[in-house]
Amino acid sequence: MVFCPTCRYEYTEKVQVCPDCGSRLIEKLPTEKEISEIPFVPLPDLPGRVYAEMVKGVLDKEGIPCYIRADGVSDAYGISGTGPLSKGVRLFVPENRLEECLHIQHTMLDHI
Repeated sequence: MVFCPTCRYEYTEKVQVCPDCGSRLIEKLPTEKEISEIPFVPLPDLPGRVYAEMVKGVLDKEGIPCYIRADGVSDAYGISGTGPLSKGVRLFVPENRLEECLHIQHTMLDHI
């Protein structure tokens, strides 16, 4: 059996991508303890929460755990955008997958 790292659903071996969220399936789900022991590191600052959500979406589909942390007015008031109020957004990824995540972020955002 294979599992979705995002939804945590189980599928037959024939399925390679989660039909619900699009994440690449894995052979074994990490336990909660294993997840809590993974050191997370930040990717370079992103120009705003919208960009962070875009990169997070791709990382989720690749089965890479990640989370967004933002500082400032944008999170306090639920503002999403790419302007001055949205600065200070960081995406945190597992340290052991940093290079892969940097490559994905660079590929997506090398034009900005």
